[in-house]
Amino acid sequence: MANNNGIVEVLNNSLVNSCDGSYIAILASLVYKRKFKPYNGPKFFDKFIYFNEKQCIIGNTDVVFEKIKSKVENVNGFSNLHYISLPFLTVDNFDYEEIAKEINSIKPRYIWVSLGAPKQEFFMYKLLPYLESGVMLGVGAALNYFSGEITDIPKWATKFNLIWLFRIITEPKKQIKRVLKILKYYPGIYSAQKKELKLEYQKTIKL
Repeated sequence: MANNNGIVEVLNNSLVNSCDGSYIAILASLVYKRKFKPYNGPKFFDKFIYFNEKQCIIGNTDVVFEKIKSKVENVNGFSNLHYISLPFLTVDNFDYEEIAKEINSIKPRYIWVSLGAPKQEFFMYKLLPYLESGVMLGVGAALNYFSGEITDIPKWATKFNLIWLFRIITEPKKQIKRVLKILKYYPGIYSAQKKELKLEYQKTIKL
């Protein structure tokens, strides 16, 4: 993981990190010998998007936003959602000050960023200094699941920590490459976590 291109620094400087992949839950279960369940992005988004708070969605598409807005209005009878469309640029070429001005004029409580990882993480990191209020949350494809653009995750996939398999089936071109990359680092991460856990246990024994 040496060639992380700064993503570790970005994540370490965030308020909260949530690794929602089912393979993370499997890894944690193996390391700590307990049953862990993933709390995925779509479930997280679904919990907060209905709140009666001003919310702003950044990225994704106009079509997806309108579907989300319509779904929220059908349940709540109203919508406090706002949308900011972004041009297709690299993270270094956005005008963060101008984007922040638009967000600050809305004064949202929640700011949902859907640019895909790790682009959205770098985007939020660069945008943060210009914001006056609100909490930014990088949600990736959660908006697409919520809007119905992508087939919703079935209960069996969540129950048996097989969300990764479901995504391979539904998005093979995108997910196979990602999963193979994850599997490449999986043994090393598992070994490092077990070693760290053992050292913590030894320190406890000495105390």
